[in-house]
Amino acid sequence: MGVWLNQDDYLRDLKRIILCFLIVYMALLVGTDQDFYSLLGVSKTASSREIRQAFKRLALKLHPDKNPNNPNAHGDFLKINRAYEVLKDEDLRKKYDKYGEKGLEDNQGGQYESWNYYRYDFGIYDDDPEIITLERREFDAAVNSGELWFVNFYSPGCSHCHDLAPTWRDFAKESLR
Repeated sequence: MGVWLNQDDYLRDLKRIILCFLIVYMALLVGTDQDFYSLLGVSKTASSREIRQAFKRLALKLHPDKNPNNPNAHGDFLKINRAYEVLKDEDLRKKYDKYGEKGLEDNQGGQYESWNYYRYDFGIYDDDPEIITLERREFDAAVNSGELWFVNFYSPGCSHCHDLAPTWRDFAKESLR
């Protein structure tokens, strides 16, 4: 820079400096957003099942109960939990895809379950080809598809539901023949 000869030169240079600071600030702001898809290790076209499975793998690995000596465990787990909460919800996912984290400021997360929940209950039937866990958009599509569905509501923590599962499975197979 140098010595300003008049007020116009001073104002022009001041505007340039402010503009540079704003550009740097915006770059830092955008750069600190963590991509929810990369946090979970899924693509932007991932299905709700793929998102749930990726989150479960990470939840079992990164849960604070499994990492008591890691001072960052709680914060790291909250990050993947937040990513999952957003990406599993169709409306929040659309907002996130369009506006990033800034579009989600009204929907802040912060809660999570114990490690045992992710180990034993969360996504318990994801590997069973005969059982489909439906998210809201999938449920709407299934209801409107015209296909015949057998729906068995259950609670993952209920021993009676688990005891009756084989009976219901046989009943469903017989009734769909």
